Amino acid sequence: MVGFGANRRGGRLPSLVFVALLVVIAVLAFNCWNASSRQALLQEEVAELQSQAKRTEVARGRLEKRNSDLMGKVDSHKRQLEQKEADYSHLSSQLQARDGQVKKCEDSKVKRGLP
Repeated sequence: MVGFGANRRGGRLPSLVFVALLVVIAVLAFNCWNASSRQALLQEEVAELQSQAKRTEVARGRLEKRNSDLMGKVDSHKRQLEQKEADYSHLSSQLQARDGQVKKCEDSKVKRGLP
């Protein structure tokens, strides 16, 4: 009588298990290659987005500086306008006072009968 292990070949894997292992290794290798190529593409995209963010930040800084300069000019122009309005008001009141004096002079001339 032959024992339970008499039909087995010593040290060799069955061919079906060997083929299955090769398929698993091929699938894993493909997945690894696919993940690696996707990672490279994503790294390029991240680098592009970082450079775009840096350019945007630089442009934003320039725009903020320009906005600050323009706001300073607006404030300066407002002060000048307020000063000119104050001067206008002062000159207008002086003109009204002079007009009043002229009217008084003319009225006094008419009362005295002078031409």
